[in-house]
Amino acid sequence: MIGGEIQFAQLAFIAHALRIRGAEVTGLLCDEFLPACTSRKVDHYESACTRWCHRNAGPFIRAAGLPHRWYGEFVSPQEKEQCAGIASRVSPQELQTFEWRGIPLGEHVDLSVESYFKVGRFDLDRPEMVAKGRELLTSAMCLTLIGERALEELDIDKVFMEDGMKIDWGVIRAVARHRGIPVDVVLGAPLGACFLIEHDPSPEPSDPLPQWPLWREIPLTASQETELDDYMVRRATKPYEDQDWTVTRPLVDPAEIRRQIGLPPEPSGQVFTMFPNLGYDAGMTVWRPTYDSAAEWVAQTFRFFERWPQHHLIIKVHPSESLRTALDQTTDFLAASFDARPDNLHVIPAETPLVAQDVIRVTDAVMVYTSTVAVEAAYFGKPVINVGGGWHAGRGCSIDTNEPGQYFNILTDICSGSRPLSQREELGRRYAYAVFFRSVLPIRHYSAVFPDLTELHLSSLDDLAPGRDTTMDVICRGVLLDEPFHRPE
Repeated sequence: MIGGEIQFAQLAFIAHALRIRGAEVTGLLCDEFLPACTSRKVDHYESACTRWCHRNAGPFIRAAGLPHRWYGEFVSPQEKEQCAGIASRVSPQELQTFEWRGIPLGEHVDLSVESYFKVGRFDLDRPEMVAKGRELLTSAMCLTLIGERALEELDIDKVFMEDGMKIDWGVIRAVARHRGIPVDVVLGAPLGACFLIEHDPSPEPSDPLPQWPLWREIPLTASQETELDDYMVRRATKPYEDQDWTVTRPLVDPAEIRRQIGLPPEPSGQVFTMFPNLGYDAGMTVWRPTYDSAAEWVAQTFRFFERWPQHHLIIKVHPSESLRTALDQTTDFLAASFDARPDNLHVIPAETPLVAQDVIRVTDAVMVYTSTVAVEAAYFGKPVINVGGGWHAGRGCSIDTNEPGQYFNILTDICSGSRPLSQREELGRRYAYAVFFRSVLPIRHYSAVFPDLTELHLSSLDDLAPGRDTTMDVICRGVLLDEPFHRPE
């Protein structure tokens, strides 16, 4: 159990629902034991332990009344020092491939360094990244011991955790896999105030939408069409309904949108828009992308459109770049890489009031790198070129590329007119409904505005009993009986 109020509330209520159904549940929490973790970021100016995770852990676990154990109970200070000594002797090149006690810790260190610095790549030539990597490796070794000892001492049948990535969750997840213990993982849902949960039976990338082959054949009902349209209107101004800092104001006049972007009133050629995503988020994809980083993709596409002046390329910088001190911001990269910008190339800065849906409306084709914008573009019937892989690829709603040559052949064919842009709006709407509604489990037992809880919707814990909360019924049957984590139709 790691994180803030929302994370502790999610797991605590699920724990009680499982206990009501006869399971024995123990919460495993951090007591400021780890020397580094990914709840601490490069732009945080106070300890994550005191502002976020551990500040909540004690009060929440006491309020929840759950059996629990602390990390520090499983590893001695001397063993922690020994782990630090081993990490100090690991070369920079070995940090990303290091294995210990049969667990591939390097891959979790790699992701964790990128998360800490909010970058898409662990640069081994940067001393500050290597130093942080060694701290994170120390934590990873400690978590290996904690995982081994906790799983054995508590005789665990199943692990349930949020996210399951980076050292914070990924190490114990890997230890459980190594011992043949199944893991169920809560993922971030694209719809606010919802769960997305999956079984994790193997180390292979899992599919959070396994029922899509069935769902793609089912026409939406009139009420589902309305539900989807109403949500997409709300999403234009507030992509995550439980996060108040994402509120923006959309434009509705296409002529004004074009003017703000710098497009001609009636472009003579095709208009393409790139959504590079945040560098760290783009670097997290476990499916094979066309490029190793979104920055490389942006640079090469930029140069391609310099040779096609009759067509327009828009680069929509992710709005969160104005909120985060990442080391690989797209705006900085473009400024450092290109001295001049031709008239057909347009960059929309992170702080602009334009939102993704505004830009999609005046675009002929959308290009994405592991972004939920792919779903929004498909909803509007826009052709989508997907270069980042990710779980939106292979759904039939995008043109998926696997290597740069293929990508530029597709662009060349479109720009030359030999490949007409086709639209499949009905399929795109079905996919959007599957992503935002069919696959997620709505939270009914509390309300939140990230990162805080705002209201509880329980009169007592009996409200979590079987038959009282559909979401809890689905989650508990999934955990206890390995049924799919899907809400009933």
